[in-house]
Amino acid sequence: MSSGASRLSHLRSHGGFFFLGARARVRVTGADRLRYLNGQLSNDLRTLQSGEALPALLLTAKGKLCADLFVWMDGEALVIDAEGSLKESLLARLERYAVSDDVGFELLGDDPQQCHVFGSSHNGATGVRIRRLGVAGIDVSQTPNNVVQATAEEVELLRIERGIPRWGSELSPDTLPQEAGLDQLAVDFKKGCYVGQEVVSRIHSVGRVNRRLCGFRGDFDPVKGSAARLVGPDGDRAGRLTSAAYHPELQTTISLGYIQTQSVDSTFSVVDQSGACLGQAERTQFPMVSL
Repeated sequence: MSSGASRLSHLRSHGGFFFLGARARVRVTGADRLRYLNGQLSNDLRTLQSGEALPALLLTAKGKLCADLFVWMDGEALVIDAEGSLKESLLARLERYAVSDDVGFELLGDDPQQCHVFGSSHNGATGVRIRRLGVAGIDVSQTPNNVVQATAEEVELLRIERGIPRWGSELSPDTLPQEAGLDQLAVDFKKGCYVGQEVVSRIHSVGRVNRRLCGFRGDFDPVKGSAARLVGPDGDRAGRLTSAAYHPELQTTISLGYIQTQSVDSTFSVVDQSGACLGQAERTQFPMVSL
């Protein structure tokens, strides 16, 4: 087994840590903070537990994504955490409906020492419990001792393995929650009204989406394939890839992408923008690699 494969296996089995880098974080204060945010976010903030982050979505009135995020309690305030590129748009969207509410918003600065410790390595650490990679983890304010640091490439592989969508790759302002599977953890269908709730509930009850996020394994170049089209055996376009990386353990390329819901095919040609075939991709289940 190569050193890269051994490291990845260790991170999956025993965990590790990585620096969070730039994040969009907003501190929400005021007597109406919980009521106001519960009318904006898709999950029920009344279920928040001390020291634990809750996944949620911020949506448009048409049910499309403004942000996928985490929210947790911080003393008498609530903290919202999202992808760093969303700093300006996140704050503007949160303020939009706050007309006569006693609620305030403060955009927090970045902390270069902020880390996320995941897997069994997080045991004993103190911080916010949060599942950034689909497994138990915790955010800490300083570099942990005796824990393997995962590279950005390794974090990306673990993310793709587990089918976790990311803003800018799988997620955008055109994404509906059900398309990316975000409704499974970040939506409470019993909580009542919030912005975008009508569309999300209608799809859940009587509708369906036209595409769904899936995982793939293939023999194509991940650099060229990260934005390639997927073509079915009949020659019709079936979807597109959004993220791809070479997996040293599987010795193949793994990727995420969207497939049209009506497609029943399991194998696709990977085609670049010029129409050239880069290789083949086979649909697979999450997680792509089990412990």
